Amino acid sequence: MKKYWSYIGDKLSNHITLAIQLLLLVLGIYVFIMAQRHVLWKVPLLFVGLLSWFLFRDKIKFPIVWIVPLMFLLIDLIFSYIWMANHHFMLVFMVLAVIFYTYHKSPDILQKNIQILLVVVILASVVQKLMSSQFMSGEFYYYMINRGTLFTFFINLFPESLEVTKSNYELLKTLHNTDSNMGKSVVVKDVIPNLGKISIVYAWLTVIMEFSVAILLLLKPKSAFTHILFSIMILGILCARFETAFMALLAICGIILCKNQKLRLLFTMIVIGCVTLIVTKIGYH
Repeated sequence: MKKYWSYIGDKLSNHITLAIQLLLLVLGIYVFIMAQRHVLWKVPLLFVGLLSWFLFRDKIKFPIVWIVPLMFLLIDLIFSYIWMANHHFMLVFMVLAVIFYTYHKSPDILQKNIQILLVVVILASVVQKLMSSQFMSGEFYYYMINRGTLFTFFINLFPESLEVTKSNYELLKTLHNTDSNMGKSVVVKDVIPNLGKISIVYAWLTVIMEFSVAILLLLKPKSAFTHILFSIMILGILCARFETAFMALLAICGIILCKNQKLRLLFTMIVIGCVTLIVTKIGYH
């Protein structure tokens, strides 16, 4: 048993390599899922990339295994910029950071790049929420919870709440199919009592949590407390909604920055769990 945990410890100690391998896994799955889009550009790129890797991998210094997927990501951005999810942009910057790392070989530079990326992403999320009156008033959470889009797993455990969300969904679906000029409206039922007030509190707690994590990552990026709070934020988001691709990327960033082996193991488990949900199409890619 001691040898087993020693082996795990050695694996987690080489955390940069572990994080890069997990990122490559997530990148490969994501690129495979998105491969059906814009195939006229991707097919020749993939052919040339694979041919170059098989024939010249020992003679060229370019990290083809990273550059080709990056080109795939950029193609999707060029042709479907408006429709790309936030984690698509984050994945592009993380891949760029790893490509640069293959040249400068400095873990400190990689960690600094990831730290800045994380802080910018989380602070941007905070600013976006603060600028949204619907979010800060709790309307977003109120609508999404009553519709059954958030906390779906927990709602399914309670038949009465599940019936309420199904009823609300049908009401809203009927309303959306109605001519908006008719001025019709519907009244949804609350999944739980006082959901309106709870939604407001939850909205503010979300902003406070994300802002706190961003500041801690900026000031103390390697602190155990910082990553405890960071992991709580990630798990909290996953409990509300299976944003698996985005949370997997955040957890990989946590592995790169964190010093604590137990927390690295937690982040690793989060990534593997998210990958499992993505592959089985339970989570969002």
